[in-house]
Amino acid sequence: MPFFKRDNPQRDDGPNPPRTPLIALQDMPKATAPVPYLGAETFDLIPGYLFLNWGTAAGVLTAAYATTDNNGWSRSDWVRDLKPETKCLIQVAREGFHAPDGPDVIDLSIEDAHDRGRLWRYYARAIGQPAPYWPKDVAFEDLMTAWRPGHPPVTTTPVLSPDVSPLLQMSALYPPDSPTHRVLMYYYLRVLHDAGTLSRWAAEAATDEHFQAFDEDHPAAFTDRLVLGAAAIDVPQPKALDDLGETAIRAVFAEISSRHDTLAVRVIECIHMFGAEHHLPFAAIDRYRVGETAMLDEWLKQLDEVPIHVPDPRFGHFAPKYYPQVQRRLVDRATGAPVVELVDFHGEVEEYVTALPRRLPATTPLAELIIDNGGHSLWVRTGDGTLYPARAVSTTWPGATPAPTLLR
Repeated sequence: MPFFKRDNPQRDDGPNPPRTPLIALQDMPKATAPVPYLGAETFDLIPGYLFLNWGTAAGVLTAAYATTDNNGWSRSDWVRDLKPETKCLIQVAREGFHAPDGPDVIDLSIEDAHDRGRLWRYYARAIGQPAPYWPKDVAFEDLMTAWRPGHPPVTTTPVLSPDVSPLLQMSALYPPDSPTHRVLMYYYLRVLHDAGTLSRWAAEAATDEHFQAFDEDHPAAFTDRLVLGAAAIDVPQPKALDDLGETAIRAVFAEISSRHDTLAVRVIECIHMFGAEHHLPFAAIDRYRVGETAMLDEWLKQLDEVPIHVPDPRFGHFAPKYYPQVQRRLVDRATGAPVVELVDFHGEVEEYVTALPRRLPATTPLAELIIDNGGHSLWVRTGDGTLYPARAVSTTWPGATPAPTLLR
């Protein structure tokens, strides 16, 4: 049965006609034999979704599946204006996998969005066969369109979130037995292993007695209700780096942070998004708003600008995806910490964001602890007069005043 992709319809008969009322999934007649599979469709107007169609006795049942490139703004129920022949419309949930049925399905005939969740068994009952399921990390459009009832699951590499392929690329630049290669491969394999979680759950459910539940009429095995369309390649949990220790791991990322190439920048971005920033030379993020932070003007005098075009892994803390409004990049001369200057929609400087150093390089005694901006910011000054930003214990400081407080 061929896959086809409809163009956006250009209507010349005025507004769309009223939508045909839908049949609730639980009201669909139980199929006594497998119903015909009518193929898959995508629509330009509904990016990120693929629709599987089934020819039931009550009419076409359309099941919406979010693909790996779901862009987040389209809605699967828009298909009702493009496929008026659909009598029952459901959507497969991207998240969650529960006993005894597996993932939820969302019945789009129900107005109340909080009451749309339905068991997978009702989907399988309506089509008279195990309903296909693609875990979200392997929901590739080409694999879904090629699927037919009876096909075995396709094993594939899952989508990595975050995309940590730069770790794999950089690991290839170092000897296999080096700490840098081992550390980078460890984090890459961790993400690759985690991406296969839903596939493992679905495979385990086929033999787990908790998933061998009864339906309304007779016992039904899990495999009578659900069939995997694709599964993530099996990657074992990587062995922990216990023999290296924290100091060696931090040394690896200190070395990468000192490189001067774009790949190193992407590696630091990956590590930060993965949540392993505690191993980086600069870890905790702090923000200083213009007009609210009294010590800001003094601190800015010890910052040097770094040209935007120069690759600097220290700024991997500030991925463009999360910091699109960067106007200038700066470095604190005292600590080497990266700082970005952010502007608002009018181009006015709004705040400065920095990644605080793990340790201060001060060699003279502490002279002052400065509580700034009502306790939202802390600073320390050493005996030689150098000002250092410090991590605030909390966002509030009982008894603090908006003006700086000096503790000598």
